[in-house]
Order: sequence, then structure tokens, then C-alpha cells
Amino acid sequence: MFEAELTGELGFARKVAIKRMLADAATDGESARRFLDEARIASRLHHASIVAVLDVGLLDGLPFQVLELVEGLNVDQILGRSGGKLPVEVALAIAVDVARALDHAHGATDDAGHPLGIVHRDVKPSNVLVAWSGDVKLSDFGIAFARDREARTEAGQVAGTRGFMSPEQRTRGHVDDRSDVFSLGLTLHAMVTGNSPMQEAWAELRAVSGERLDLDPQLPSDVRELVEAALAPARADRPSAHQLAESIGRVLAQRIDRDPRSVLREFVAPLRSGSGKRGALDQLLGLDVVAAEPSAHPDAVQRFELRATTAETVLERPPPRRSRRTPIVLVSLAVLAGAGGTIAWRQLVRPAAPPSIIASPNDAATPIIAEPASRDAGAADAAVVAVVPIDAPVVTHVHHRPIDGGVAAPPPIVLGYFQVVGENVMGSKVLVDGVAHGYPPAVIDVPVGHHVLVVVLHDGSRLPAKNVDITDLDTSIHPLRVQW
Repeated sequence: MFEAELTGELGFARKVAIKRMLADAATDGESARRFLDEARIASRLHHASIVAVLDVGLLDGLPFQVLELVEGLNVDQILGRSGGKLPVEVALAIAVDVARALDHAHGATDDAGHPLGIVHRDVKPSNVLVAWSGDVKLSDFGIAFARDREARTEAGQVAGTRGFMSPEQRTRGHVDDRSDVFSLGLTLHAMVTGNSPMQEAWAELRAVSGERLDLDPQLPSDVRELVEAALAPARADRPSAHQLAESIGRVLAQRIDRDPRSVLREFVAPLRSGSGKRGALDQLLGLDVVAAEPSAHPDAVQRFELRATTAETVLERPPPRRSRRTPIVLVSLAVLAGAGGTIAWRQLVRPAAPPSIIASPNDAATPIIAEPASRDAGAADAAVVAVVPIDAPVVTHVHHRPIDGGVAAPPPIVLGYFQVVGENVMGSKVLVDGVAHGYPPAVIDVPVGHHVLVVVLHDGSRLPAKNVDITDLDTSIHPLRVQW
């Protein structure tokens, strides 16, 4: 991740962040597809609380994204600098903006008005950024699901971060917009109490079994109601992101009598002290972006290479860290771009002189925060947790709201619930009408009606199919128990 500056004619200049794949990750076709999927999905979202993707291109043969630069900290860093917990008003002010961002993503459509089916799938504190100005931004759509996403989660893995996944996401069942609502509920709980109620393995088992999670008794009653609604075991019982945003807004309005953005700005201001220290990498000088040999084709992508202009580079020993949560030191770069304020990675009809990178020893502005070094080299994936293998596609159903001026939303689907029980079926795969829907002992929801159930054991063998009729009387608390 680099900080850069777009420059153009008439004094145009804008700071941006450049997210670039590492060479090792670029050799993996699946990682490259995930990286480009992230850019394509996020580029269709235009909302004040979503990090904007401005451009995509190649640098020295490696793909990169040009992103909106957010000068501030992510919520995980804020928690680390503020004692592990946030004031309730601050947590609510952050959560309401994230809910609005999710509402925008869930309702996004293509040019023809068809829903894109976007589900973030990785809502957690480290993916929520708070700028020094008080703005809140949802970032990292690296594992987001969308209707036209090319990269798919590998068999035997579930995309997401442990402690912040919904039960259906954890068991690779139906994943829709209400999965993000569940993750936001976990995030709100973590901001107020310091911990996610689903952090422990035993809590995960309870959640996938259809039981309610135990919440911290220190949660204020009004916040508890919000979290309980978002963490409802049955997806149909959870509010939409729009409804959750309205509920959080009402609770927040009863607690503060001024602009929430001002509350956030005042809270994060003291946390800025010490963030301007120069790191070792910020001392790198004499780097230039040199244009590679251009292609004869007028529409070909122009490639550039990073080259040192000095014989040797001097690194100062970085000062000792005072905290284990010191932000990652990033190289600050200023990239000079072509006319119109856009980065001229493509060959122009009248190409200007090659842009150059000017060393800028200034990391006071924290760009979009990447995951720690333990994250994979693609910088596009969140942590993955191994589960039992699955070879069937994941079914995604997106809950739609009517769009002004568009076609009315379809009627709500009435869901019923069942649970597979029996010897040797724990962790086996359950197919509903030929499509994977989850794993015992998870309570599985399906539209009411007649269904054909098949259990696929760990060795790939299948138990005899069963025909069942699911009704609205089969609830998440009292599901139909199907015995094998």
C-alpha cells in the first residue's frame, strides 16, 4: 500500500492510496481474479461511507488499484489506543454510518436496474476506517460476493474472519445481506465491550445450532436491543441494513444532541499524537517511475518500472515502538499524472513525459489500512477458516427493497426451518433440491414447501434421499427434525 498524489493541469492535486499486488501473489490466477473482483465491485458503489475505487491499472506488470485516501485509523487501531473499548456514543456513530454503507451496497443495481447482489462478507473493526475529519468509511471488498464475481471460494474454505461471521456464512449456507447485518451486530458489540460474542469456538457451535449468543451484561439496554435484533439466529428475524441504520440513529439521537461527525472528530483527535513519526521506509529516497518500452498499439496499457536513481539508499534506525499497535509504516509516494487529473497509466495519443515518484517523508496521513503482515500476499483476501469440503455452489439470496422509480420488490419469502439429526451426520453436507445448504447440527432455513433432502457424508457417499414438507410452523426455535 502506497500513498500517492494525482496531479494535473491548472494546479490539480489529490492524495490517493495505491493498493498493489505483490509479485508472488500475482502468479496465482485466483488471487489476481479476487483482486480485480474487489476493484470491480467497489467501483460500482458511490457512497460517502464506502472507500472509493478511482482507477485500476498495471505497474511493472502487476495490477494495482487507485483508492480514495482515508487519513485516520481503523476501528481496531482506535480500540487499541483507547483502552480496548469505545464510548457508547462513539460506537453508535460509527455503526450507523457502516449500516448506511451496507444498505447502499445491498441495494446496488447495474445499468439495467438488475440487483448486483453485493454482500460484503467481512464486516469487522479493522475494515471500518475513521478519518481525522470524523468521516466513517467501510473498506476492503476483497471477499465480497456479487452476482458477477469471477473468483470463487475454494472447496473446504469459508471466506470471512472468525468471530465476525454469521452462522450461515460459517457453515457455507445461504449468504445474503442479512449476513452483513449479523456481522455489524458483532462489530458493534466488540466496539462497546471490547470483544465479539462469537469469538470462542463454543459460541460458534451454539450459533450454528440456532441458539442465541450470550451478550456482555455491561451492554446498555438500548444498545442490547440493537445487537439482539442484528444477531437473531433466523435470518428472517434480522432487520435489513436500512432498518438497522434507522434504529441506531434513533438510539444515537437520544444520547447526543449534536452532529455525530463532530463527536467522532473530537474523540479521534487525541489519538493522532505520535502518528507523524517517520518510519524507516519513509527514508527511501531517489526512486523514479520509469516508463517501459511502449507498445505500438494505441490502446495498449502503458507499463512503468520502479528504479532507484541513487547508488545507495540510507536508512535511519526507526525509533523504538511504544505500543504493539503502532500502525504499519507505508512508503509515501507522489505520482505525477496526466491531464485531467487522472493517472496516465494508458498510452495517450500525445504521451507526456514519464511520471516520477518523488520521495515524501511524511506518514502523518495514514492511508487505507491493509491487514497485518500475516495476511496473504494478494492483499485481497481476509482470513479464511477451514471447514469440511464442499463442491456444490453457494446459493445466495438477496433481500431487496423497492427502488424509487424502479420495479417493486418481490414479495417476501416465507421461510421454514429444519435440522438433520442422526448417527454419523455431524458435519456432513446437506443438499436441498440438489444445492448445498449447510452442515449438521446447523438449523437450516428454506422457503416453505416440498423439498428433497440428501446428506453427503465425509467420504462422498450419499444417504438415501428424503422428501419433506417444510411449513411456517417449523421455526428456528422448534425446527423440523429430519432423522437419518
